[in-house]
Amino acid sequence: MSLEDDVRAIESLNRHDVEAVLAGDISAITSQWTDDFVALSSAATLRGKAENVAVIEAAAEQMKAFEPVEYTVAFEEIAVLGDWAYEWGTYRGSVRPRTGGDTMSYGGTLLRILRRQADGTWKMHRTMMTSGPA
Repeated sequence: MSLEDDVRAIESLNRHDVEAVLAGDISAITSQWTDDFVALSSAATLRGKAENVAVIEAAAEQMKAFEPVEYTVAFEEIAVLGDWAYEWGTYRGSVRPRTGGDTMSYGGTLLRILRRQADGTWKMHRTMMTSGPA
């Protein structure tokens, strides 16, 4: 694969991620992670795909109470280094209670380390997010 092919594949992964978040599709979200995926946030460090999936599944009922209105990521840099890549930028989104009420916004910064899989596809290997103004 050329560098341009790799960047296009990573951008496709990012679009898939946005679509999965907007659809609330947990299976589609988690399919993008390596088995040893680690998520770092100010709240916790979640190690391994299984632990991350368990946390999302535990929150699934609460998440159903909200309708996704918007979710975007804007990466300022995508760099490919062999079978590894990193990207960083910002994310923002908003949700609205399904029962009515005000829209709530969220956002912050995002850093991802990606790993090329044996089949040539890319998956998220490490993610670090901060929260801040949307």
